[in-house]
Amino acid sequence: MRCVPWIAVSALLPLTVACGAGPDGTEQQATEQSDLGATTRVFHRSDTLSFGRAPSNTEDLSQVAGVADDFSNVDAAVNRAMAWVDQHPKDEKPLYLAGIHAWIYEEDGGYRSRIEDFASKLASRSHRTILLYFEEENASHPPHALSETHAPALKRLVEHATLLCATYANGALDRQETSARVAHWKSWYHDKLGVPLHAMWIDVDLSQTPSSFYYGSRSDLTEFDHVVPWALNAAYDDGFGGFHTYGNVGGKFGTKRAADSTYADLDDAWNKLVDEHPRVTFEGI
Repeated sequence: MRCVPWIAVSALLPLTVACGAGPDGTEQQATEQSDLGATTRVFHRSDTLSFGRAPSNTEDLSQVAGVADDFSNVDAAVNRAMAWVDQHPKDEKPLYLAGIHAWIYEEDGGYRSRIEDFASKLASRSHRTILLYFEEENASHPPHALSETHAPALKRLVEHATLLCATYANGALDRQETSARVAHWKSWYHDKLGVPLHAMWIDVDLSQTPSSFYYGSRSDLTEFDHVVPWALNAAYDDGFGGFHTYGNVGGKFGTKRAADSTYADLDDAWNKLVDEHPRVTFEGI
């Protein structure tokens, strides 16, 4: 059993999910407790730093570890990550390492095996929360939900790592569309494939992007500043283990770092959740 502060409750105990508002407009409080009654739910916030524009609650070791795109350098990457961990013995933050492409995971058994090998080795040695980005699409690949055939492999993987589920929520979406993107990960990966909700954190890229992009603000920052809190609240209401953000910047594709207004609205929404749910343990801020 891993001794990981960030997963202390949610990884070890059964979790019931939020049900939203009841007939009288009040939230169903039973969803904030597990079947054991006295155990509170844990909900995490994780922000991968991008040019210092996010809270310092997650360690980005993607460059340090240098994990190959095909995970072909497992031992070398684990050793590099562990060298960093050993140099920071008091640091207990989650470790962001690499990304998984669902369309490759679907077709390549070696890829699946190497990812599991990497996550299991690093988790057992570091005793830290291991974060792996998980996407069904990108600019070159249409959405591809993982088939049920590979549910066993994915469930083995999340014994060692937490999946950051890419929603690509963006400034062109309304509230219903945003919630639907979050709900997809629950209905397919949890309800259908059986992946525990505590092992999935909903991800939104907070970058400022042109209208032609499929993620980020898409030239409508005002709307996007609403979308991000909508995604956060949907993640909480659907019972996920947490909420992750990233700013995909660097100028290569025309992206800019997340706006002050986006983080301000996200922080306000986060603080509101904390205030409204005193029986829930919120981690990360």
